[in-house]
Amino acid sequence: MNATDAVFWRLDQVPELRSTIGAVILLERLPSREGIRAEFDRLSRSVVRMRQRVVEVPLNLAPPEWVDDPQFDLDYHLRSLAVPSPGNLDELLAEVSPLFATPLDRSRPLWEAYVAEGLSIGRGALFVKMHHCLMDGVGGVRVLAGLFSERSSAAPRATDEPPEPSHEPPDAGRSIAPAAMLCRAQRHNLGVAATAAARLSRSALGALLDPLAAVDGLWKGMRAASGFGRELVMSRARSPLHAERSMSRRLATFEIPLADIEAICRRFGVTNNDVVLTVVSGAMHRWHTSRGADVKELRATVPVNLRAADDTSGGNRIALLAVRLPIGEPNPLTRLGLIHEGMSSLKQDRRAALYPILAQLMLAMPAAISSELGRQQTYRTNFVCTNVPGPRHTCYLAGEAITSIYAYAPLVGDHPVAIALLSYRDTVFVGLDVDPLAMPDLAHFIDALGESLAELLALGHEPGATIERRAAI
Repeated sequence: MNATDAVFWRLDQVPELRSTIGAVILLERLPSREGIRAEFDRLSRSVVRMRQRVVEVPLNLAPPEWVDDPQFDLDYHLRSLAVPSPGNLDELLAEVSPLFATPLDRSRPLWEAYVAEGLSIGRGALFVKMHHCLMDGVGGVRVLAGLFSERSSAAPRATDEPPEPSHEPPDAGRSIAPAAMLCRAQRHNLGVAATAAARLSRSALGALLDPLAAVDGLWKGMRAASGFGRELVMSRARSPLHAERSMSRRLATFEIPLADIEAICRRFGVTNNDVVLTVVSGAMHRWHTSRGADVKELRATVPVNLRAADDTSGGNRIALLAVRLPIGEPNPLTRLGLIHEGMSSLKQDRRAALYPILAQLMLAMPAAISSELGRQQTYRTNFVCTNVPGPRHTCYLAGEAITSIYAYAPLVGDHPVAIALLSYRDTVFVGLDVDPLAMPDLAHFIDALGESLAELLALGHEPGATIERRAAI
């Protein structure tokens, strides 16, 4: 495991810090059980983590390891789910919500999938959940892409003789004898030290060859460290979202035409994330106002992908940025400008690159201290909002066309709301994971999302409309 994976794994031992990601996949028709099983069998042979479990290194001298599960049972992980009449999306989500809140078995491979039966007019659905230590959102989309195909043939791909991986994974056949694990831990720690020494040597050599660039790099590093430090100790805005909490979960959905988001992006030179956060901010403003709360600003945890364009590795390569959202700003275009400037500033100071270092530090701490630090970090923001691009073409599962993909992010610590967006074909599908005690009127918040989107689009299409660019937030 890398350090970020290991932090997600170890924090999971505290119930309110469990981190599970999920997806609800809707299909035009229900594929055969045999067809779906064949696809998962094939996928689990190509994604080796799906047939592996986690073991701790003695004395915690290195991050936990992945080892092959000799008792792997595909039928334990692939299950069936009966949806009550009338078999609509609401009934499906009511059945899935408690499953999403249920912890995974830490002694087995960390995933489960449920084939939903009983949906109206013969439709199909699949609910998949995985532990966050397996992968982040980008990695999850890649795994789903491996499950899907681009053809509508009803015949599943052959799995009688699954193709061998192009190379044996480095952890295949690992011994879990304490002596063997301690030996690997020593090699791991020596490798980490050697990598750090090499980076330090390259930096020193670069400083000798180009002193001006070294000074500039030092200044940027100090700026990033300063911003990172302020972010770690910031306190969130007071909000009725945090008045009452529970361990229950309620899942819901919302859709946004991708063309609407892209039109705003082209018109004002902003990103998809900027538009999404602007819409969410407007909805949060409406929800707070309906409860008589005059809240000017909220802070959202926004995961940022740290992968290079050619990085296809698994695991987590993310930073969790705290983004200030001016929900009290009444003009959505002004709000869009403020969020765009704030996000640009966060990206420019490179503080995201420091999160793997924080993960390394947390990994070196005693479990009680790292758990408390993880819990405290959830107190610096009010909710989670993540946005991951998905396939733009129609995908198929066991020969049946996929119509919708709703992703779901976890409620960790004191976060009562997690909003996950995933683009598929021409739509951005929004998955809402909410603590029903914190937000009992979820339907009102969904309506507020629609109103906020309509308001932004109406003003954004007006001739001469501009966004106001102020100092970075």
